[in-house]
Amino acid sequence: MSAHGHPLPTLKVDDLVASMDDRSRGVYALAVGLCLLGVVGFIAGVLSDPQRAWTALVWNWSLWSGIAVGGAAVVAAASISYGHWLRPMRRIAEGLTAFLPVSYLIMLVMLFGLEHVYEWVEHPIAVKEKWLNPTFFSVRQIVGLAILYGTALALVYWSMRPDLGRLRDRVHGWRRTLYDRLTGGWEGEDVELERAASARAKLAPAYAVIYAVFVTVWAWDWLMSIDPHWFSTLFPAWIFMTYFLGALGVTAIMTCRLRAYPPFANAVPLRYLHDIGKMVFAFTVFWTYLFFAQYLVIWYGRLPEETGFVKLRLWGAYEPIAIGVLACVFLIPFLGLLGIHSKRNPVTLTLFSTISLFGLWLFHLLLVAPTPYPDFIAFGWIEALVAIGMAGTFAMCFLTFVRAFPPLAIAAGLPTEEDEMKLRRETGPLHD
Repeated sequence: MSAHGHPLPTLKVDDLVASMDDRSRGVYALAVGLCLLGVVGFIAGVLSDPQRAWTALVWNWSLWSGIAVGGAAVVAAASISYGHWLRPMRRIAEGLTAFLPVSYLIMLVMLFGLEHVYEWVEHPIAVKEKWLNPTFFSVRQIVGLAILYGTALALVYWSMRPDLGRLRDRVHGWRRTLYDRLTGGWEGEDVELERAASARAKLAPAYAVIYAVFVTVWAWDWLMSIDPHWFSTLFPAWIFMTYFLGALGVTAIMTCRLRAYPPFANAVPLRYLHDIGKMVFAFTVFWTYLFFAQYLVIWYGRLPEETGFVKLRLWGAYEPIAIGVLACVFLIPFLGLLGIHSKRNPVTLTLFSTISLFGLWLFHLLLVAPTPYPDFIAFGWIEALVAIGMAGTFAMCFLTFVRAFPPLAIAAGLPTEEDEMKLRRETGPLHD
C-alpha cells in the first residue's frame, strides 16, 4: 500500500536499467553545445566588457547553484517530515545536486572577478570592512560552500548507495566500474539499507540547518552586498525559499519529462504530479508573502538606506522586469495551479513551473544588475550567452546523472518483481 491508500505498482528493475540508455542523446548533445557556447561567450565578454560578463556570471550562477542546493533541501525536508509524496520523484530532486561540483569550480573562478561586480572591493565601507573584504569573502565562500555542497552530496550518496549495490550486477561497462567504486565495502542489502537509513536520519536535519545558515551567508555575500549600503534581515529567508521553490519547479518539470519513459510513467501516476503541483503552488504563495512582508516594512519605515535599493528595482528602467517577476513567479502560477486538473496534467504543470523558473531567473537579474547599471536594463549578447551557457551546463550535469543512475529509488521505494515474488512465497499473494 502507498501512503495515499493506493496499491504501489510493481517495478521491473531490468526495464529500469534498460531505460537508462533510452534517453535522447540529442538533448544531451544540445546541453553540451550550450555549455561550450556559454564558455566562449563569457570569455568574449570578459575581453570586450568585463563588468557585464562577470555580473551576468554572478546572477546566473546564483540561480542555478541555488536550485542545486535547493534540490537537496527538498530531499532533506521530505525525509525529516516522513513525506511520502516525494518518494517516486526523490531521485529527480537528488539529481539537481549533480551541478554542485561544477558550481564550486565556477565559484573559484568568480573570486577573480569580484572587483568588476562589487564596489566594496575597491572602495571599502568603513563600518563593514571587516566583513566585506576580498580575503575574508573568499575564505567564507571556499569553506562555507565546501561544507554546504559536501553535506548535500553526502545526503544524496547515502540515499543512492543501497540502489547502486543492488544494481551493480545488472549494469556493465563504465556504469559497473562507477557502481563498484561507490559501493566499496558492501555488506549486504539488509545491512546497507539500515546503514543508509541511519545516515539519512542524521544528514537530513543536519543539512536543513546547514542550508539555512550557509545560504543566509550566501544571500548576504553574493546578492545583498551588490549594494553594500542596503540591508534586510528578511532577505536571506526570502532567498533560501527562492531556491527551494526553484528546486520544486525543476523537479516537477523533469518528472513530467521523464514520465515519457517506461517504467517511470507507471511509477509516477498523476496523483504524485498533484502532490508536487501542490508544493509548487504553496511555495509560490509563500515566496510572495516573504516579498510583501519585506516590502511592507521598508515602505512603512521610509529609511533612505532601505528604500533606495527597492526604488531602483521597482521603478525606472527596471520596472518592466519587476512586473515580469511578479507575473511569472506569483500571478501566473498562482492562477494556473489553483485548480486540481492543472496540477495533475503534465503539460500544464510543466508550463506553469517553467514560467515560475523563468520568473526566478528575472528575479536574479533584478537583484544583481540594477546597481552597476541603474539607467538601463543590462541585457545583450554577453548576458544571453552566459545565461544559456549556465542553463546548458546545469542541464548537462543533470542529464549525466540520470544517464548514470536510475531515476527511481529502488531499495526504499516501489516493490520490485523480486520483492513481490519473495513476499508471495512467505505470506501468500499480495492484497491491496
